[in-house]
Amino acid sequence: MAQHFSHTLNHNKYEDRRKEKQRQICRGAMKIFKNKGFNVASMREIANASKMSIGNLYNYIQKKEDILFLIHQDVHAQIYDRIDRIVRTYDNSVDQLVNLVKEIYDLTYELKDEMLLIYTETKSLAKNNRKEILRRESNFVSIVETLIEKGKKENIFNVEKSDISANICVFLLAIFPLRGWNILPLRDRQELAEALLKFIMRGLGVPEAIINQQVEFSDSNRSMKKSI
Repeated sequence: MAQHFSHTLNHNKYEDRRKEKQRQICRGAMKIFKNKGFNVASMREIANASKMSIGNLYNYIQKKEDILFLIHQDVHAQIYDRIDRIVRTYDNSVDQLVNLVKEIYDLTYELKDEMLLIYTETKSLAKNNRKEILRRESNFVSIVETLIEKGKKENIFNVEKSDISANICVFLLAIFPLRGWNILPLRDRQELAEALLKFIMRGLGVPEAIINQQVEFSDSNRSMKKSI
């Protein structure tokens, strides 16, 4: 029993170290991808940016596509973590929708370079990895679709095709990495977030009184934070 426990503990330590090294590689790779692009970046440049030898790099990944897949996995893990927290915290569909929009919008702001890479380079993944990533994307859409269906049953959302509406919502949530370059010179981050929230709620047929109430609460909450 003690020997089995020791083996499990050593295995867990190895896995933790391997994952940390992979995160280190991903952080280094993103610096190169951002400056040079995914296709032009070399493994040696990624190794240098990751502060490790090229030989050590190959102990944890085999090719650039492995890094891209790891970045996909990390972004999806963070998305699902926030969704789980929202579902546990809020009961009604409007609160869940509002906080989903805010949380994912904030995440895309924090990971804008990673999100842009995902949207532009998914095609570079191996077929089996690409299928896995698209499956996870579809699952995200299904979660939003379920939320919309819940809102329809509560007589708050008014749309005909929940699946199409869910796909549109998920696409709009990526507005910051995809269109922020064109919007932010004229509007600030908070203005974009509020416009996105209003647009999605109106698109789902949420009554204007509820929309105004949610936005007013958001404005009030922001003012409180500024005064602290």
